[in-house]
Amino acid sequence: MATQAATPLPRHRLDVETYGRMVDAGALEGERVELLEGWLLDMSPQSPRHAEVVVDLTRHLASAHARLRVQMPFEVLPDSVPEPDLALVEGRSPDHHPRSALLVVEVAVTSHACDRGLKARLYARAGVPTYWLIDVPGEAVEVRTGPGPDGYRSCHIYRVGALVHSPAPGVADLDVGSLLERPAGAMDAVSAPAS
Repeated sequence: MATQAATPLPRHRLDVETYGRMVDAGALEGERVELLEGWLLDMSPQSPRHAEVVVDLTRHLASAHARLRVQMPFEVLPDSVPEPDLALVEGRSPDHHPRSALLVVEVAVTSHACDRGLKARLYARAGVPTYWLIDVPGEAVEVRTGPGPDGYRSCHIYRVGALVHSPAPGVADLDVGSLLERPAGAMDAVSAPAS
């Protein structure tokens, strides 16, 4: 019996405009997906630890003089609409999702590879001056600055006992220990090493 070469299935890349039409038509209702570099990708589910860190960061950033957006779309033209855990943006954009921000934050329990790689490149490409990656199992905050077309030029890692300097007017410095240090005996359902 002869075997035939496998024919790849047709795939279609999307741009922000097409993705927006799909969302407006309800085609993605109930789906937890992001458009990243033209592909619809499933979003990681949120562990209880992830959710608690998002709540604590929301409280911390709420005093900013900018608008705080929590788990909402952010457009990176032409082909990406990530949904960062938090973003501080200036002004309103009634016709489209924000395309720039003062700060973008991703909270990583198991999504380190994507958050350090693909998403860091996207936020840098959008010109976001400061990107925080909260490494929950590593109990660290990675602060990326100096965006460029290929990513961020600088990454500083702050651990328990350190303060991360305020990213925007109205926001206090962030005490890494207060955000990430776990009480003795606390356990996560998932404890994956940072990649």
